[in-house]
Amino acid sequence: MPIRISLPVMLAAVLLLSACSSDQGGTELDMTTPKIKIFNVKNARIVYEYGGAASGKKTHIIVNHGRYQSQLDKMTFSMQGSEQTVHQLDLINDTTQYMINLDTNEGTRSHYDIARVESMAADFTEEEKNDFQAAFLLRSNAEKIGQDTVLGKICDLYALPMMGMRISLWNGITMRSSISMGDQELTMTAVELEEDIEPSADMFMPPKDAKITEPQMMNGMPAGHPPINEGDPHSGEGMSPGNPHSNEGMPAEHPPLGGSGN
Repeated sequence: MPIRISLPVMLAAVLLLSACSSDQGGTELDMTTPKIKIFNVKNARIVYEYGGAASGKKTHIIVNHGRYQSQLDKMTFSMQGSEQTVHQLDLINDTTQYMINLDTNEGTRSHYDIARVESMAADFTEEEKNDFQAAFLLRSNAEKIGQDTVLGKICDLYALPMMGMRISLWNGITMRSSISMGDQELTMTAVELEEDIEPSADMFMPPKDAKITEPQMMNGMPAGHPPINEGDPHSGEGMSPGNPHSNEGMPAEHPPLGGSGN
């Protein structure tokens, strides 16, 4: 993710045995341990609920430390008196990334360069590489301000004052996040966490009847997503890959707080 940061960032950004790879993504899952672990949990499924100015749920599936990711968002949010809905699926499958609007059943496919994540961490210390998401946040001017507990997991709590965001991380996974936008706040909180999942390649493929095209240049999140740069909950600016709040890589490989996750 990853509201996506997805939502706001919150609301709520980096997700090969020799898996066959093509412009459609791998047809098998490559479970070789990646050089950089986006998440310190190998496989997981997290369900989030949105709150504050948003309602709905987000489901983030992580396989092989974020090498494969699925972020499914179904949410409604209110901004400046206007209500909008988001129903979107973001996938990272081997070297392919999909962004699909499930209301129109249309989406885009683009190349996902995992070397970009490795390059991002090129000057990280070994300690930072062992906690990639936290290191990314701290290098993005986040402040560690305390701890939080979600679903019995003790999380480190970070604040990004310039973005009005707070993120609770456990093993690199966003367990709770919030973003302030004017007099509104959007939140995303994990309500289910399952680590014992059986991954399969079809989890990271788009719906068979979806109309997939090559992407055009995108500025920010897809239509319908709330903004997160100084009020655009979806930009994911400053978020780490894989963060649900990040738009990077999701792109980010996290759920959005936006967001996505997301």
